[in-house]
Amino acid sequence: MKKNRLNSVWLAVVTLIFVSLACSSLQAPPLSTPTAASTSTSTSTSVPTATALPINTLWPTETPNLAATQVYQDFYSQVEDYQSKGYFSSTDGTYYKLDDYSQSWAQINWFQWSTIKQTVTNFVLNAHFRWSVASKTPEDSGCGFLFGLQSNKDYFAVFLDRSRIVFLQHRLALGNYAYEVGKTRGTGRVDIGGDPSEADFSLVVNDHTVYVHVNKDFIGQYSLAQDAVTEGQLAYSMLSGTNKDYGTKCDITNVQLWELK
Repeated sequence: MKKNRLNSVWLAVVTLIFVSLACSSLQAPPLSTPTAASTSTSTSTSVPTATALPINTLWPTETPNLAATQVYQDFYSQVEDYQSKGYFSSTDGTYYKLDDYSQSWAQINWFQWSTIKQTVTNFVLNAHFRWSVASKTPEDSGCGFLFGLQSNKDYFAVFLDRSRIVFLQHRLALGNYAYEVGKTRGTGRVDIGGDPSEADFSLVVNDHTVYVHVNKDFIGQYSLAQDAVTEGQLAYSMLSGTNKDYGTKCDITNVQLWELK
């Protein structure tokens, strides 16, 4: 059952830290009825840390194998298609093949992230999402990405739920809340069945305009405030839709980044 918790103008932000023997992970604020940060749990005063994931450059190489070459060519054809649609004026840029990501978490209306690259401004980001939810009636849940992540934890977050795109912004200057960014074009809606659910996801960010495609279909365009800072870190993320059992499990594979010049 979908509730209005994520449809309100202002959403509360608190910080939760998980520390394990393997690595540290960074957790995002809850998506719930707005609550002043001073009333959050005792862990909110701690300073969270993020563990950066390695970046592997797949292309160009001196002797690329045929499979890698085809993956690159398919992605570059998509970049050219976006350029023809007017998303950006030039395809000049740098290609990266990024590591896969897998995470499961059971805390309803919360998300966490792991950073993957610093100081990216304009880019095309492609990935295959596969996620499952332990509840038959979950809140919004799925895989996603953060971009424009700042040292003060300002960021934009885009998630693919089974029925819609969840696009959030956290901006400390506006009161330390996360709130939903409205679309300027497109429906913002999808219809993805099954459990686990699967879809190809594409995110384009250029000059304060964001485009989202799912399974190669245009879903929505979003216009950001001109004073918003989009230059920052990228991060993998997942939105948990239930407290039951394993919660939400997300696998992100075939992650490709085209950093526009």
